[in-house]
Amino acid sequence: MAITDDLSAALKEAMKAKDKPKLDAIRQIQTEVAKKKAEKGEEATDELVLGVISSYVKKMTKAVEEYQSLGDRGLEMAEKIQFEIDFLSGWLPEQLSEEEVVIIIDEVLAEIGDVDMSQMGKIIGFVMAKADGLDGSVVSKLVREKIS
Repeated sequence: MAITDDLSAALKEAMKAKDKPKLDAIRQIQTEVAKKKAEKGEEATDELVLGVISSYVKKMTKAVEEYQSLGDRGLEMAEKIQFEIDFLSGWLPEQLSEEEVVIIIDEVLAEIGDVDMSQMGKIIGFVMAKADGLDGSVVSKLVREKIS
């Protein structure tokens, strides 16, 4: 089943159950997907939808941290956003652990040979191409640690 179909089915289910938090999360993603479709002039492929969900989850993860820093005032909003993150993450590929990412980085570095900081972007690109489920910020941090 395509992810767009799966999201539509989840939306219908949430409507029947009157599950407002799920409805809000799905509708937000559908709105973001519609914007991306209009920008790119293409159909809503699984790849496009996954990109939108991934981007939204990253953005909301930062928002949760900001709301949590407000203490009691931001607690309710942080919990709402955290629910959205947890719910939407069900559609994303499983993220690799840092240990698994380090193994991939070591393989890439062994293939390339001697490297320096000027080649960091190239190395990150090779690592990102090796596997799905990689977080670019984690890869960047670990590559920086390895080559510095």
